[in-house]
Amino acid sequence: MWSAFRLARLVAVVVSVGFSYGGFIGISRSDDPVGRKALGCGLLAGLLLLHLYNCVRKADGRRPKAWQWTLVLQAVLTGVGLHLFASTWYGNTGFLAAAVLLLVRPAALAWAGFAVIVLAQYLSGLEVRPTVWDAAYLAVGHTAFVGIALYGLARFADLVGDLEKTRMALADAEVARERLAFAQQLGERVGTSLGKIISIGEAVKASSWVPDIRERLDASLATARSVLNETRSVAHSHRDGAHAGRRVADDLTTAVVTGLGAAATFLLLLTNPIKSVLLESGRPGGEVALFLGCLAVFTGLFLWCCRVGDDDGRPRLWRLALAAAFVVALAPGMVFERDFWYLSIFLPALTLVLLRGPLRWAVTIPLIAQDWISLALWDFTLQGPTFVDQTYQMVWTGERALVIYGFARMSRLARELRAARAELALTEVARERLRFARDLHDLLGFSLSVIVLKSELAFRLLDKDRARAQRELDEGLAAARQALADIETVAEGYRHVSFQNEVESAKAVLETAGFTVDGTVETLQLTAEQSSVLATVLREGVTNVLRHSDGRRCILDAESTGGIVLLRLQNDGVEASDIPPGAGLDNLSHRVEAVGGRLRSESRNGSYVLTAEIPLTCVTPA
Repeated sequence: MWSAFRLARLVAVVVSVGFSYGGFIGISRSDDPVGRKALGCGLLAGLLLLHLYNCVRKADGRRPKAWQWTLVLQAVLTGVGLHLFASTWYGNTGFLAAAVLLLVRPAALAWAGFAVIVLAQYLSGLEVRPTVWDAAYLAVGHTAFVGIALYGLARFADLVGDLEKTRMALADAEVARERLAFAQQLGERVGTSLGKIISIGEAVKASSWVPDIRERLDASLATARSVLNETRSVAHSHRDGAHAGRRVADDLTTAVVTGLGAAATFLLLLTNPIKSVLLESGRPGGEVALFLGCLAVFTGLFLWCCRVGDDDGRPRLWRLALAAAFVVALAPGMVFERDFWYLSIFLPALTLVLLRGPLRWAVTIPLIAQDWISLALWDFTLQGPTFVDQTYQMVWTGERALVIYGFARMSRLARELRAARAELALTEVARERLRFARDLHDLLGFSLSVIVLKSELAFRLLDKDRARAQRELDEGLAAARQALADIETVAEGYRHVSFQNEVESAKAVLETAGFTVDGTVETLQLTAEQSSVLATVLREGVTNVLRHSDGRRCILDAESTGGIVLLRLQNDGVEASDIPPGAGLDNLSHRVEAVGGRLRSESRNGSYVLTAEIPLTCVTPA
């Protein structure tokens, strides 16, 4: 991620310096006196430094300090240069256009400012250029192109930072949707059954006819057993189930990058050739049609070569498209003059985007230097024979290749980061599924076991001790109401259970089930998290006793020794083969390890022992 961000900054800096290089060349070659040239170079140097300050982005994407003042100063320098050096300053207005797009909010106002700058360049060009088309070429082919190119490359860095910062928000949204679906499933599959148990219990309490009571209790017990199985089913489905495959939220940044890249490509490829056609009105119609047809084909191939592909970032049939682009860029040279058809200067952009490894540079560098090579071999040049001419031509060609490479890399990066965000969302949802399963198993499992136990006792005591049966039924209804409330607790992801309260509840449930409970439980100074973890361990342990033990005695100990809190639950009536291996102990191990402790379980001479040890933290007791 950070290497990509550094690459984005590097591309932005190199291209900015490259664009300014042409401005320095133009000023130095003007007919102005030396002092005026020095002034122009000083203005341009200041303009470049301000641009780098305003537009080379930080990792967090924030605008620089005092950006309003630096933008105003940049506008002043641009205006002064445009006034004093109208014939050579045209590309430099693009720096201000990029800065306005990057710094001004809202976006509509920024684009309006961009349009004003392009218009100002056009009006300035009318004073020094012979035709309207020449002035339009300066405004569109230089100011607009430079502004969009620099804006896009600065946004390259923003893209890396913004997607990195916001990917957690996407994951959170996925988790929120998962919680909603889980809450709905709990309500439909578990909540409805719990409501039915409560309704039957209330009807039993209001009835005085014993056969009717027995029938209703039997129905309540069947429902309680069913809802316990439903709870286990929901827990396991969310623990092991596959993701529903909901589409990750669309990232508009990808569309913006595509649009900016296409705009930069059109401005790069079309402004010069179209200007040439418009200015050479004496050419035959057939030549103009051939020229425009070849230009359209080359533009289409260029865009295809730069699009994001499905394999390694390159499009399908990229080799064929690249070869065709070379043919279209070179073959019309047999019909048109070199200074009229010169699209080969854009080929380095394609080789930089498509080729890999040493081959990329072995092909791209000679293509960037093609004007110097043609001068050396055939005594022909587009720019001029001097060293400065050739240096400028190579910088011009290389910087535009780098612009296209930046946009293409930007598109691939956007796709890669979008995929990473989706993968992260899946990971977060998987974690949330595990939390659902743990909480559902640990919290509702105990309550539902109590409901079943109380319903069975009330059913058995109905003919023997009506008052006792009534008390058991009341306690079962209370557990059902608590379980119904716990459904929302599990779905919202918020659950804190007091260990001291859980100790009393565990003793009461075990005694109700016919167990004798011994042992010593100290008053412990626990954090809320530690209290919740130990309460969950105890609750799961008691649930396993109720489900798996045929014994009649339990020992419950909780003490603090040497900075360690020790919780031990031991019960008889369990064979070694009856030790419960399921998801419950895995869940407990995860919870205990999360607070730096460990969980052990073992069988000892017909008894089962569950032990949890966690480090004690001296804080206000929970």
